[in-house]
Amino acid sequence: MKLTTAEGMKSEIFAPTTPPEVWTPLTKQLKDCKVGFATAGGIHIKTQKPFHTAGDYTFREIPINTPSSELMVTHGGFDNSDINKDVNSMLPIDRLHELVKEGFIGSLSPVLIGFMGGGGNVEKFKNETGPTIAKIFKDAGVDIVLLTGGCGTCHRSATIVQRSIEAAGMSTIIVAALPPIAKQQGAPRIAAAHVPIGSNAGEPNNIEMQTAILKDSLQLVVEMKEFGEMKMLPYEYRHNV
Repeated sequence: MKLTTAEGMKSEIFAPTTPPEVWTPLTKQLKDCKVGFATAGGIHIKTQKPFHTAGDYTFREIPINTPSSELMVTHGGFDNSDINKDVNSMLPIDRLHELVKEGFIGSLSPVLIGFMGGGGNVEKFKNETGPTIAKIFKDAGVDIVLLTGGCGTCHRSATIVQRSIEAAGMSTIIVAALPPIAKQQGAPRIAAAHVPIGSNAGEPNNIEMQTAILKDSLQLVVEMKEFGEMKMLPYEYRHNV
């Protein structure tokens, strides 16, 4: 009896391969770093063109002084209700400003980046979107970029962009709700709290949790010394539907 359906195959079990290592060590203290943020969760300014929810590899630049009340989500791949309550759950723009005022980080990128990673074109993200976003942050003198993703495909797209940024010479970490996907896709560094998709950066309107997740994730950029390290953060939030 044959054990395979195709001659020459050793196994019918899909064995995913992790992309090659890409790594930029952090050489500054956090208090001296300029920090950027990119999210694949479909965040954009209300006046900007919405993303195409069936698949979109474009992105939107969000000036850093944009009020969080002027941001919204366009994404059909996960429950948007937490973001609608508080956009900081996915793009913690208010918390970032607070960390600068506190002196925890030095400054912020003049623009943050929002894109819709669901149904994304892998080749476009690898060859166009990722390198373009990386150049924007690089030209701004950014040292660290944090990322979030919404659905499973968003985590894949976010990790592709993360790898482009890391390859351009900036340290990165993805704050993941689905860390195994980021891990398999070759994320250089991964932080993850016990939160539902859509609230990667913490429970809506829970400033204490959001701040802690952001601080811990930034501190991991300092502490992690090897490609692919992942840490579960000690914060939990359950979405009661």
